[in-house]
Amino acid sequence: MRSDRFPARRIPSRRFLILACAASLFLAAPERAPAEELYSDSGFFLELPEGFTLNDGDGVSRFSFTDPSGVLLFQIFLYEPARYSGARAMQEDIGKKLGARADSEAFTYQRRGAVMADLSFPLSGKPHRGWGLFVDGAAGNAAGKPEKDIALLAYVPEERYEAYLPFILSCLDGFSVDEEARLYPGPVSQFNLPWDPAARKPADLRFGDRTLRVPYDPREGAAAQDTVEREFQVFGVYARSSPDLAHAAWARFYRMVYRETFHRLDFLSLVLQRELSGEPDERSRTARLLAWTQGFRYERDPSGSDVVNPLTAAFEGRGDCDSRAVLLAILARHDNRDALLMLSVKHSHALAAFDLPGPGARFPHKGKGWLVGETTDDVALGLIDAGMADPADWIAVEFPR
Repeated sequence: MRSDRFPARRIPSRRFLILACAASLFLAAPERAPAEELYSDSGFFLELPEGFTLNDGDGVSRFSFTDPSGVLLFQIFLYEPARYSGARAMQEDIGKKLGARADSEAFTYQRRGAVMADLSFPLSGKPHRGWGLFVDGAAGNAAGKPEKDIALLAYVPEERYEAYLPFILSCLDGFSVDEEARLYPGPVSQFNLPWDPAARKPADLRFGDRTLRVPYDPREGAAAQDTVEREFQVFGVYARSSPDLAHAAWARFYRMVYRETFHRLDFLSLVLQRELSGEPDERSRTARLLAWTQGFRYERDPSGSDVVNPLTAAFEGRGDCDSRAVLLAILARHDNRDALLMLSVKHSHALAAFDLPGPGARFPHKGKGWLVGETTDDVALGLIDAGMADPADWIAVEFPR
């Protein structure tokens, strides 16, 4: 394996910026309906970037998707458990059939053996390059049945590789091997930084006038920020060149951030639940959390994504409105409350919104009135600037449960 291909075991994401040609990736593409999270009877879930379409496969053991421009091909293959001895054998066999040169490394993904591989191979007489993920199915799933082995391939013509790399990695990271995995970092993230909550060490965190000791590993914050920056590059292409899909792509960006950090915030959620155990009700607990985030240092990064990941936002007390709102949505879900992220292009702003009783400004969504939480102004739960109160100015982002 050439060490330059896996520097410090990390797949390059942030260092590969979308090149100038990426701005026109979707310009000539026909209109596509916004994508939704897909679920397979085999137990896996998939949320691809917007506009990808299913164009081949039998719908049982083979699936093939293309991006709106028809350049990136994303494929999924399912194999019976007895076919391969493990993920490495699967990767080597598929690589041989492709005639591929492969730099690969084994890792653990959601307690399953897996291999990530950088693949170069000819297709229709033209060199192609991409990444493959090979996952050894668990011996027994939730129903006690052995899982199928899964191979995922995402690739493009070699001359388009650098421009498309964020999309290739985003496709792979949009895969969840089972329902539980939907709220854990994706396979690319777990390859870059092995999932190891035991590596967290006690750190001080300010909560109001209190200092709490919470297990934390700064490497997780760095890994989460890598995902934020990569996914923002993906969203940026839609924002520049595919306005019909931009809102849906914007929502997917935040869902990917939510998923990346949901279980990275486990320990903090537990500590905060103990800290708030004396509050009389859910509304009071939510109000305390909102007041905490309102005290964060307002920070933006115009040269990057302009989004601080929720884990870093919590432990360093900094971030813009959307960082704080996603953090609140995660903490609410850990405390068994539903929450939304509200986004407004008109106001260049984000809010949290909660399924809570009591008075206050509310936004309608799917038959409910969601109580607003303004994270960047020192106002009570349920209050909002009157100039921002028109529900038509906002879109709601739901998160997986």
